[in-house]
Amino acid sequence: MFSKKSNDIPENPSDESQNTYSEPVTEVAAEPDQSYGYENNANRANPIKPSIISEGFEFVGTITSEGVLNISGVIKGKVTAKSVLIDSSGLVEGELFSDQVMVKGKVLGDINCQELNIGPLAEVDGSVSYDSVHIQRGGKIKGHFIKK
Repeated sequence: MFSKKSNDIPENPSDESQNTYSEPVTEVAAEPDQSYGYENNANRANPIKPSIISEGFEFVGTITSEGVLNISGVIKGKVTAKSVLIDSSGLVEGELFSDQVMVKGKVLGDINCQELNIGPLAEVDGSVSYDSVHIQRGGKIKGHFIKK
């Protein structure tokens, strides 16, 4: 991994009067520490880390994320993200647009997504537009289903 080049190597190592010169290391290869869930981290210069709305936090307005949005708090407004996880303590009041949605908490509003997963204690009150849906036993949806 590290290389050291030496131009002038003394012929007699016991001769202390000769100076030794080493060129500085010009190339070092390092491996990434973590992949952050991506299979090939080398192809991603800056992996997108999840955005987190923590329990006890309330956000009012429009929130947009290019990656994963993990909601344990409350969002009142419009949510747009690549992937959304609403934890059991999470609540979204408003519109939700995403490729993948996992609801373990509550959504009061419309959901527009490709893939929807409803957990056993989840509640959704609003229209759902989807490509695929999975509802675990105990999950509740009150509203219209619209298959894309």
